[in-house]
Amino acid sequence: MKLHFTLARQHNPSAAWRAPVMSLPVLLILAACGGNDGGAESPPVAAVPAFSTVCGALAGKTVGAGKITAAVMVAATASTAEACNASGEIVSSPASTIKFRLILPNSQAWNKKLLQFGGAGYNGSIRDIPADIARRNYATVASDSGHQGTVLSLSFALNNTAGFDNFAFASVPQVYAAALAGIRLAYDAAPQRKYFYGESTGGREALQQAQRYPANYDGIVALEPVIDYSAVNQKGIAVQKRIASAGGAGWLSPAKVARFDAARLASCDALDGLADGIIANPEACVFDPAVLRCPAGADTGDSCLSDAQLATVKVLTTNERLAVPTANGVTTAFQFGIGVEADAAAGWSAMHFGAAPSPIGSLLGLLSQDWARYAVLGNASADILAHDPADYASQWLASSIKSNANNPDMRAYAERGGKLLLWHGWSDHLVPPMGSIDLYGRTVQAMGTAGTNAFMRFYLSAGVTHSGTGPGATQTDFLTALESWVEGGTVPPDALLSKKPAADGTVALTRPTCRYPSWPRYNGSGDKNAAASFTCVGG
Repeated sequence: MKLHFTLARQHNPSAAWRAPVMSLPVLLILAACGGNDGGAESPPVAAVPAFSTVCGALAGKTVGAGKITAAVMVAATASTAEACNASGEIVSSPASTIKFRLILPNSQAWNKKLLQFGGAGYNGSIRDIPADIARRNYATVASDSGHQGTVLSLSFALNNTAGFDNFAFASVPQVYAAALAGIRLAYDAAPQRKYFYGESTGGREALQQAQRYPANYDGIVALEPVIDYSAVNQKGIAVQKRIASAGGAGWLSPAKVARFDAARLASCDALDGLADGIIANPEACVFDPAVLRCPAGADTGDSCLSDAQLATVKVLTTNERLAVPTANGVTTAFQFGIGVEADAAAGWSAMHFGAAPSPIGSLLGLLSQDWARYAVLGNASADILAHDPADYASQWLASSIKSNANNPDMRAYAERGGKLLLWHGWSDHLVPPMGSIDLYGRTVQAMGTAGTNAFMRFYLSAGVTHSGTGPGATQTDFLTALESWVEGGTVPPDALLSKKPAADGTVALTRPTCRYPSWPRYNGSGDKNAAASFTCVGG
C-alpha cells in the first residue's frame, strides 16, 4: 500500500487518494520486476493481508474507550461491496453499556469517509443502515445510546444517571471516537470526511453535534429533530389532560379526526394553486375549527365536534406557553403539523388519541408519560393526568439542559467550515415542525442572515408526516447535497427534488422540497405529479 501511494503522488500529487487501490497480485508483480537499473536488488514488498484477515483481527481490539467484541465478513451483494461487520461496546458505567456496530467496506471499495447515524425514539437498539446509503461504501457506525431495550421505553433511566446521560448527550462522541479508532485499525488511515445523519431522536443528536461538539464532523443532516424532549413532552401531557377531561369527553374518534382533516383541507388545499390533497402553503392556512361545533356544544355524532373536543383541538393546533421554559430560553409549546391529520400511521389518532379515551394508548401520550416518570419524577407509577410540570420546574429544566438541541449559536461549527442541512415535514403530528422553524429563526437572530446562510440550509416538505407517510413526497437525497457543499463548495439549491414511491416501486409523484420560508406553488399547467410543474415561491 505504501508503494501504491508513493507512485500515485508522483503521478498526480493532488489525487493520491483517488487512485485505484492496487490488488495484492499487482504489488507482487511490481516487487518481482524490481524496477532498478541493474544495481542492488530491491527489498521485497511485504504481502498485504486479505481484508477478511484484517477484519477478523479486529475482535478483541481496544477502540477509544471501548472494544470490538466480534468482527465478521459480510459477502458482497449486487449493490454493496463485501464489508466487515464489527460489533463493539463501551462500558461507560456499571449501569450503562453502549453497544455499537461499525461496518467497514473492503479497503478497495471504501470511499474514505465516516458516516455516523443517530438513533430513534428512546433508542435501546442499533438501527440498520438504509440500503440506498449502504451502497455508497461509507464506513458507518450506529449505536443503541447506552442501553438495551425498546425505542418506546425510557424506563432504563430510573435511578440511572449514567444511562440517561448517555441517551441525552454523551453516547454519540464516545461512539465517534471508537469508530475513528476502528477505522484506523482496519485501513491504517483516518477518514478524509466525517458526516452525521439523524432523524427524529437522531435529528436531535445531529443538531447536538453542531452545538456541543463542533470539531467532530464536516457535515450534518438533521431531519425532523426532537429539538427538546422537555418541550414536546410537556405539550404531550397537556393534550392527554384535555382528552381525559370530563371522563374522556375531549377524545376524538377517527371519524371526528377525519371530519376535521377534510374541513381544513377544503379550506386550505387550493392556496398553492392546486387542489391535490396537500396543503403546500401551511403558513397561509387560516382555519377556525369552531365551524365544526355541534349544536349547543354537545356531542351529537361524528359530523361535528363538541366543546370539549374543540378544546383538545385548540391544544393541538395553537402555540401555547410552556409550563416550564426549557434550555436556551424557549418558552413556547409549539403546535403540531398542518394537514394529513387523519393519516392512519402518523395522524392524530395514532399520535395523540389512541383507540379509546383511556388508558393512554397514543404514541406521544406514552412517550410523554415515560419522560415524566423516568426523566423528571423518578417514579415509575406517576400519573401524568394529575401532574403539573410547574410543580417540578427544576426537574423539567434539568432534563432539558441535558438532552436539548435548541442552542442557536453554532458559530464554532460554522467557523471551522461545518455544513448543516435541517429538514422537517409540515404534517408532523409527533414532533412539531414549528420547533425547527423556531430554531432556524433564532439561529438567524444569533448569527445573522449571512452567517447562517454560510453553513446552514433549512427545508420543509408539505404533506409529509413524522413517519414519512401522507400525500407529500418523502424521499430526498440530502446526503448528496451535503457532500457537494462540503467537498465541492456547491451550495444546495433552494429547491431539492423529492420523490414519493408507489407500492410497486415506481415513483408516484415528485415535488420540490423548498428552502424555508418558500413553498411549492403550482405553475397553473403541467403534470400535477411532476416537480417541474411547481415553483418554490415566497422566500
